[in-house]
Amino acid sequence: MKTKSYKGLLGMTLFASLLCAANIVWTICQSYFVCTESGEGCIIWHEDLYPMQITIFIGRLLFMNAFYALIVVFLVKQYKAVKSGVLFPRANIGIMYTIAVCYLIGNFCHANFDTFLIPETEGRASLVISTDTLIYAMLLLVFASIYKIAVKVSEENTLTI
Repeated sequence: MKTKSYKGLLGMTLFASLLCAANIVWTICQSYFVCTESGEGCIIWHEDLYPMQITIFIGRLLFMNAFYALIVVFLVKQYKAVKSGVLFPRANIGIMYTIAVCYLIGNFCHANFDTFLIPETEGRASLVISTDTLIYAMLLLVFASIYKIAVKVSEENTLTI
């Protein structure tokens, strides 16, 4: 039974890691082409919007990729911990909180990528704040808090046995 569970967990970890790696590659490629090519769907740089445009461009690139990379780190650490007999490793608490912050910032920049970097009107852009982004980030923070409690309970149970 344990071998089957470990193989299933390993399979899910590998599959999720491949999806995250594909998203990282896609974000890097898309950012490269949007920044270097010319024509429709590329960045239209405006002097008055330049600081915000560069912030959104770099923020999306860094925080979205950090989000996916941290998911991979979380899954690998979780798999190794489960394999060694620890259900909730303490090292994943900080990773989960960081994932929530990276998601919030990265998805905010992603939501504003089209409207701010490729504005339809000359020199005007609109800032988008998605309620879904806020809700998902809050859910990630709640899960991180629950995970932190689970770590404490797991450690207490280990000491009492």
